[in-house]
Amino acid sequence: MSQPLEPTPPQVPTPLATRAVPKSGAGRWFVRMYAWLHGLGERGWAATAIGSWSFLQSALVPGPVDALLVPLGLADPPKAYRFAWAAVFGAVLGTLVGYAAGALAYDTVGVFVLNLFGVEGEGIEVWRGRFQRQGWWVVFLSTVTPVSAKLVSVAAGAFGVPLWQFVAAMFIGRTLRFLTVAFVVRNFGRGIDAWVKRRYGVSLDDLARGERRAREVAK
Repeated sequence: MSQPLEPTPPQVPTPLATRAVPKSGAGRWFVRMYAWLHGLGERGWAATAIGSWSFLQSALVPGPVDALLVPLGLADPPKAYRFAWAAVFGAVLGTLVGYAAGALAYDTVGVFVLNLFGVEGEGIEVWRGRFQRQGWWVVFLSTVTPVSAKLVSVAAGAFGVPLWQFVAAMFIGRTLRFLTVAFVVRNFGRGIDAWVKRRYGVSLDDLARGERRAREVAK
């Protein structure tokens, strides 16, 4: 006598957000990155991550802070200004490392960093005169232009820009820059979310959760 067939369990439909995740290409890469950053925000680590990266970028490593500030701000727009302040304080503290290197270790670290950025020989004297005449403005302008914060920090310490002027210029400049970024992200980032809804039928947050869900299922 044949055994009765076991009933097939009903298929659970895949959530729309999971099905909407791009399967390949730049869209897939963007969603993966955004999902990771979104997870940081949901776990409460976003501000810490931005502040830490801002400190490292200002003191040691290359790379724009905006690369972290913008996507994390998009992931949690109400906290965009909080993230911007984390970037400000991280950046100011990071530049103090360069300032100290220029002021306390000019003959070793200071000269090495200046040479690394192509400032050597007569160029050092040109920079010295510039900082002695307009140190505050040079530091301030470096915060809103592509000029390296590490180079300016070391030079400011080496060429005698008063510490209070250096900190004030860095703080004001970085505040203007990062709060402007936060304003744009908070007020105009919704346009990106609207485009994602039109393209995939779900919000950016739902798309990120769908990506994380798909990765969990694949494990």
